[in-house]
Amino acid sequence: MTLPKLINILVHFAAFAAYAGLIGFVLNKNPRELLNRLCALILALLALWTLGEALSHCASSADRAIWWINVASPGWCTFPVPALWFYLAFTGHEKPLKNRLFIVAGVLPALFFLYLQWTGRLIYDVAVESYGWRQLWASATIQFAFAAYYILFTTLCIYLAFDFGKRAKNHRERRQAQIFFVTPIIALVLGTITDIILPAMEIGVVPQAACVVILIWGAGLVYAVSRYGFMTLTPAAAADDILETMEDSVIMIDMEGKIISANRSSLELLGYAPQELGGKRFDSIAAGGKARSESIFEEILTQSRIASREGAFLAKDGEKIPVLFSASIVKDRYGEPAGIVVTAHDMREYKEMEFRLRKSEERYRTLVDHALVGIGIHQDGKVVFANEHLANMLGYPLEEHIGDPIKERIHPEDRDFVLERASRRLEGYDEPVTYEIRLLKSDGAIMHALISNALIEYEGQSATLITVADVTDTKARMELEQINKELEAFSYSVSHDLRAPLRAIDGFSLALFEDYEDTLDETGKDYLHRLRAACGRMDRLIDDLLALSRVGRVEMHYGPVDLTALAETVAAELKEAEPSRSVEFLIEEGMTAYGDKNLLMIVLENLIGNAWKFTKNQPGAVIEIGEERREGRPVYFVRDNGAGFDATYAYKLFVPFQRLHGAEFEGTGIGLATVKRIIHRHDGSIWAEGEVDKGAVFYFTLKS
Repeated sequence: MTLPKLINILVHFAAFAAYAGLIGFVLNKNPRELLNRLCALILALLALWTLGEALSHCASSADRAIWWINVASPGWCTFPVPALWFYLAFTGHEKPLKNRLFIVAGVLPALFFLYLQWTGRLIYDVAVESYGWRQLWASATIQFAFAAYYILFTTLCIYLAFDFGKRAKNHRERRQAQIFFVTPIIALVLGTITDIILPAMEIGVVPQAACVVILIWGAGLVYAVSRYGFMTLTPAAAADDILETMEDSVIMIDMEGKIISANRSSLELLGYAPQELGGKRFDSIAAGGKARSESIFEEILTQSRIASREGAFLAKDGEKIPVLFSASIVKDRYGEPAGIVVTAHDMREYKEMEFRLRKSEERYRTLVDHALVGIGIHQDGKVVFANEHLANMLGYPLEEHIGDPIKERIHPEDRDFVLERASRRLEGYDEPVTYEIRLLKSDGAIMHALISNALIEYEGQSATLITVADVTDTKARMELEQINKELEAFSYSVSHDLRAPLRAIDGFSLALFEDYEDTLDETGKDYLHRLRAACGRMDRLIDDLLALSRVGRVEMHYGPVDLTALAETVAAELKEAEPSRSVEFLIEEGMTAYGDKNLLMIVLENLIGNAWKFTKNQPGAVIEIGEERREGRPVYFVRDNGAGFDATYAYKLFVPFQRLHGAEFEGTGIGLATVKRIIHRHDGSIWAEGEVDKGAVFYFTLKS
C-alpha cells in the first residue's frame, strides 16, 4: 500500500469519526427538536458516504470498490435533500415541510440518482490511482445532471441563510446565518473541484474527497452550537436574546468603571454604534460626570443595589436624557464583585407628559378660578372642592366651605329631593343633569340656582362635579314676579270687588222670588231661575280664578308623591258623589313621582274629574290612570272613552276660558289652565290627544 493511499484512507476514517462525534453532540443537545434531528440525519448520511469511500479505497478489486461505492450512495445521492429541509426549518420556512407533495418532489431526484447508481449508470467503474481508486462516470451528461441537482439544492440552502441574515433581529442570529452561509459555499466549491472538475479533466493527482471537505460545513455547525447556542437554549444564549429584546437600556460595567457591553436599546437611546460604546467609561455617559458616577459606585458597593432612581444620560450628540435607572452588583463564582449592571428607562416621554399635565392643570385652575359660575365637587356628602366664585355666591370664606356637609347648603324643602337624586346618579341610574334648586346663603337668604351635575373620579373615588349659576335676579324671574304681583292684585279685586255685588244680585233675586212668587207668571219665574243660575256659575268662575292665582303663588314643597294613592282617593270621591254612575277605574300600581303633593292632587282632581264628566253619556265608561316610559323618562296619563274632542282645536284646551264643548258639559274653562300652570311649576309638560266620540288622553311629565 502506497503512502498516498494510506493517508487517503486514514483521512476518510478520521472524517467518519468526526461525523459520528458530531451526531452525538447534536442529539445530546436536544434530541426532540426538529432541527437537531434533521442535522443528525445530514451528518449520518455524510458519515455513511465517508465510511463507504474509506472502505472502497481498501478494496482489493474494482468490483469490490464499486460495491462499497454503492453502499455509500444513499449518503452522497440523498444528502442535499435533508440539507434543504434543515435550512428551511432553520430560517422559519417550516410550512413547505408540512406539505407531502413538496417532500415527495424533493425526494424524487435523490431516489432517481440512487437508482442510476445501483444500476451502474452513474459511477460505473473505477481506475487505479496512487491514492486509491478513482471513480469513473458513465457519461458527461449524467455527471452534469447530478452536479446541477447537487448545486441547485446547496444554492437554495445558501440563499435561505443569506436572506435570514438580512432579516436577523439580533447579533446571535446574524452570526448563525453567516456561518451557515459561508461554510456550505466553501464546501461546495472545494467538493465540486475534487469530485467533478478534476475528474472531468482527467487529473488524478488529487483524491476525490468531497465527503471530507464537507467537514468544513460540519465544523461550522459545531461552532454555531457551542458559540451561539444554536439548537439549544443555553443560559448565555437566552440572556443575549432577552437583553436584545428588552425595551429598557441595559449596560454592563466592570469594576474599573468601563462599559463592557450594552444592549440594542442602550445604543439607540444614546445614539452610538455597537463598536463605539464598548470600552468607554461610564462617567462619559452619566450626566454629572465623574463625580456623579463615583458616588453611584460608592452607593452600590455599600448597599449592593440602587432601585428606581431618577437621573440622566448624555447622548452622543450631547442631549441630556432623563432616565429612571436601577443598578446592582454582579458577583463572580467566588462571591467577589465582578461588575455592575445598570438598567435605565427613557423618561423623556413621561417628562413631556408631566410638563403638559402641569400646564393643563395651571390652565384648568385659572379657568376654574375665573369662571362666571360656581364650581364645586361633593363626595360622600361633603364639599371637597369649591372655587372662589361659589364660596362668594353663598357668602362663605373658601376655607370654611371645604369639608362642610353639602346638605347644609340646600334649602330644607329641596334637600331630600336633591340628595336622593345625587345618590341614584352615583348608583348608575339615569338622572336629569340640569335642574333648578334653592340654596341657602350664609345669612340664611335663599338663592335660586340652576345646577348642573356630572360624575367624575376625584382622588380615586367617585364624586359629583357641580356648576352653579345664580338665577335669583334674572330678567325672566323678575318679570315672573311682576306678573305674580299683578295676578295677586287681580285676585284681590275679584275676591272683594266682584263678590259683594254678585251676592247682592243673588240675594235680591232670591228675596224677589220668595216674596212675589204668587204674583209672578211662569215667564217671570223662569227669568229669576236663570238669573240665580248665572250667579252660581259666576261664583264658581270666581272660585276657579282664585284657585288659578293661588297655584302661581303657593310655595312648593317637594317630596316623594304616591300618585297611585292620590288617583284612588279622587276616584273614590267621585263615586261617592254620584253613586248612580257606573264607571270602571283602571289605576296602575306603584306610580310615584317627586313634586308638591297638594298641587299634584289638584292636577289629578281636574284631569280625572274631566274624564268623569265627559264619560257621563258612555254606558261602559272606563277611566285609566297609568304611566309609561318615553326616552328614558316617565310619562303619566289619564285616558277615557268619553266624548273626546276635535284634535284641530287641541291648542285651546289649556287656555283660560276656552271650552271645546257646549252647555251639555258644565265648566268654566279654568281647570285645564290650572293644571298646565302646576305642571310647568314642576318643570314638566302636558299635552292631549283625542277624537270626537272616541275618548281623550292627557299626558304630563314632571321633573324626575
